[in-house]
Amino acid sequence: MSEPRCPACGTLYVRRAPLDSVFERLASLAYLYPFRCQLCTSRFRSLQWGVRYSEEGADKREYERLEIKFPVTFTGRLVSGEGLATDISLTGCRMETDVQLPDGTVVNLALKTSDKKPPLTAQAEVVRSIRPRLLGMKFTRLTQEQREHLTQLVTSLLGLPPVKRP
Repeated sequence: MSEPRCPACGTLYVRRAPLDSVFERLASLAYLYPFRCQLCTSRFRSLQWGVRYSEEGADKREYERLEIKFPVTFTGRLVSGEGLATDISLTGCRMETDVQLPDGTVVNLALKTSDKKPPLTAQAEVVRSIRPRLLGMKFTRLTQEQREHLTQLVTSLLGLPPVKRP
């Protein structure tokens, strides 16, 4: 059986998504599994005849994280600072910083991804403090332009051609 391809944008850069309904659990018995495109965010099902995926110990994230090292600045209502983004996906990033940010803090991020391009900006929420200096950030509000910028960044990190948007 061939690798699943996103029906919306055509990329092979997809990841199996967690089963989220009784229908999907039953369909998986017939080798029909859900997948999530890592570039255009489409969720779809694909027949993977003879393949059994284990739910035990599986990573529940729908988006793969890519390692990066980009300087980042952030500002919020009562806080501002800088740090280093250490990984990124279409839904968030991980950031190292010396500034203490409690869970739930909403900040505006600016990731400097290139000397030639303007920074990638996004509103993000601190989801959790992983260690004293390491924060999990979830993008909470992205404009269409910011989403395109993020998608092109992920595409370039992977060395893939630009994605066709559905």
